[in-house]
Amino acid sequence: MPRGFTASAPSSARRDIAVSVVAAVLLTGASYGIGVLAGWVDAVGWLEAFAVATSYSCTILCIRQRRANYVVGAVSTAAYAVLFLQNGLLASALLNLYLTPQLVYGWFRWRRDEQTRPVTWLVRDWRWIPVYLGVTGAAYLGAIWLVGALGGRLVWADAAILAGSLLAQFLLDNKRIETWFVWVAVNVLAVGTYLSAGLVVAGLQYVVFVVTAVLGFRAWLRSTR
Repeated sequence: MPRGFTASAPSSARRDIAVSVVAAVLLTGASYGIGVLAGWVDAVGWLEAFAVATSYSCTILCIRQRRANYVVGAVSTAAYAVLFLQNGLLASALLNLYLTPQLVYGWFRWRRDEQTRPVTWLVRDWRWIPVYLGVTGAAYLGAIWLVGALGGRLVWADAAILAGSLLAQFLLDNKRIETWFVWVAVNVLAVGTYLSAGLVVAGLQYVVFVVTAVLGFRAWLRSTR
């Protein structure tokens, strides 16, 4: 069990899940409140609200190193796939379609909370870095071609979100602490992309995700000590 992580008790796991649900509802409500007050949102988009709320819950559980994040994440990515498809963001839709089954890999990779995989640094196993970068670059170029051919919107940015998220998710599944650096970059790019596409609440969510990525890095860093 990594130091700094007190996750062995089932009651502790249930508490973290409950906290993630309450926080997700509050953050989603706050996002809509900001959007309405600023005149960016006229009405609640229930699919967007559901995708945003479950994504918040999933992220909090990731920070807490709870395996349940994969169950919530699968629901969230399925909802986001439909949402992005409806708004012409084909790369983001394809990403979430891919991530839904990909999360099964992460579920088994993390193992049970009581015997969770420890957090490690990728830079200490540097031989894999060229492989990760090469696959990410290939995914980016492939996404640009595919989304362009299908007539998607915001092709370059949308493809970058896809490629960066694939890298970040694989690092997350293997509990590499560098995942949070990649998520910061992806989240910053996603803010502008989704706001430009008219998905205001989703865009505001990614502002919060920049902060949670920093918190995730700090929490995981403590567990390595």
